[in-house]
Amino acid sequence: MLRTGALLGLLAVAAVSSALAGEGLSASAAAGDSEALLRAAEASSVRSPRLATDWFAAAEMMTKEAAGRSVPEQPAPMRATEPGGQAAFVPWQERRGPAYPGEFWHSFGRDAKEMPATLWDDTKVTATQPFSLVCLGLAGAAGIALHGNNGDDQVADHFTKHGSQLNTFWDSVGDAGGHPGTHFAVTGAMYFASLARGDTRTYEVSKTLLNALIINGLATSALKVATRTESPNGDEMGWPSGHASSSFCFAAVMHRAYGPWVGIPLYGFATFVGYERIDARNHDFSDVISGALIGLAIGHAVAGNHQPRIFAMDVIPYLDPASGTAGVALAKQW
Repeated sequence: MLRTGALLGLLAVAAVSSALAGEGLSASAAAGDSEALLRAAEASSVRSPRLATDWFAAAEMMTKEAAGRSVPEQPAPMRATEPGGQAAFVPWQERRGPAYPGEFWHSFGRDAKEMPATLWDDTKVTATQPFSLVCLGLAGAAGIALHGNNGDDQVADHFTKHGSQLNTFWDSVGDAGGHPGTHFAVTGAMYFASLARGDTRTYEVSKTLLNALIINGLATSALKVATRTESPNGDEMGWPSGHASSSFCFAAVMHRAYGPWVGIPLYGFATFVGYERIDARNHDFSDVISGALIGLAIGHAVAGNHQPRIFAMDVIPYLDPASGTAGVALAKQW
């Protein structure tokens, strides 16, 4: 019964995170003709270059539908140039994609230089976003309640009495797959591959993941040092679980970037990682629950902060296949 309760607790965290990250109320603002969209794209490239590409893509899609035939793919709109023909530099607050397209090391150097500023910006959002504050508060409350009311002891006694339910192979899967180092390695591979290929979407997702994982790692480590609670395996810095926080942080960002088909399986694996930490007696129940809530809070906040927005609403491409109407939509989450 206690083992089932532990698993249900982790599943509840995963279910809430999937629902909140996936649900949204959309307010569609579709344009009726491609010329208007092109004018909006040109204007947005000046005010907010992050939005220009979406406007141009929507305009091109509408033109194809109106013509009733395929047209050759057009290159991405050129950004403004400086004297001498070089691409004008766009600040990170307004930029989408590498700072210097096609220049791998130049763009990498700019990203490294800008990282402290972007990390600080994401940290401020995490510390002020309502959903994140609720999750962080629940993480602290869960840790205090479960540890102070002998909840951890009861779960520990149950697992000690019945032994581990996972064999060595699955323990290794949970340990390696949920390790923060694995998440950083995957993120690094995504970043360098997308920078080399010019894949703007993957590049943006990898930068979001990197910031979220760094903030999550620093927050988790700081809490471990501050609380110094002993875990079942004798580690003096047990709370919160770094495996659980990193796994849920990774899942939250990927869910926001690629939707439920990617996010929900990752939430499921993060839940498995949390269960494996308890089953292998590497962590107490409270360590895992608190870690999951911390990772969810940070991942959700950082991912939301990296979305293009108008009036606090996400900007997404819009196409109605039935009528051929194309444009953009504004989506707000509650």
